[in-house]
Amino acid sequence: MLSTPPEKLRLALLLLGIVLGLSGVWMLLPFLLSPNPIGLSFDRNGAEAAAAHRTRAVLAAEIGAIRGNLWASAAFTDARFMGTEGLTSFDRKNSEQLAQAKANAEKALALAPIDGAAWLFLAMLPAAPPDAESRLVTLLEMSYFTAPSAPELAPWRLKRAATSSALADKDIQEFIKSDIREILQRRPEFQQAIIAAYRSALPQNQPIFESLVADVDSAAAQSLHSGQPN
Repeated sequence: MLSTPPEKLRLALLLLGIVLGLSGVWMLLPFLLSPNPIGLSFDRNGAEAAAAHRTRAVLAAEIGAIRGNLWASAAFTDARFMGTEGLTSFDRKNSEQLAQAKANAEKALALAPIDGAAWLFLAMLPAAPPDAESRLVTLLEMSYFTAPSAPELAPWRLKRAATSSALADKDIQEFIKSDIREILQRRPEFQQAIIAAYRSALPQNQPIFESLVADVDSAAAQSLHSGQPN
């Protein structure tokens, strides 16, 4: 006859079953709350659609706790703040939501620092000086380091650098050239983004931006003035 399992063994198996059950619930609940990963939206319609899922995305992140991708999704539901002007234009509610969006993104990066979109998200949020400019170069660099070949991010990295003092940084200039080269050689559908970044650039940045494009393709540099990609 088989002997009855010792009491300690049965207790250990029971505890193991409980742990496995709780782990399954921990994995499943965030998926049920937010079944489709929320990516970074750069257009108004996409940002508004993402905002509609904010409550569920934040709850999923809180349950997931240490899952950086869930905190990134929670942050991206506030994509409407990207590219907005100074903090003084926000009322109390929007200021609180902006602060929470930053906190969610920073938590995502603390847990999963290889998310290039999350670094770019932080770079595109309004910030109070002197933090705004001094931190921007680092955020853009980290976006490039963690996502060096990401054509979907390239148009927005070009624009963010062109509209700030970050373009004066030599390392950023090399990264910008790599994005320009990627677009011109492999992603012609994004060529208009190069012209758009040039047109939106700060006056002192336009000559720098044009020279970076010319280093990659002189014909493309000429198209900056005509407004039509070659």
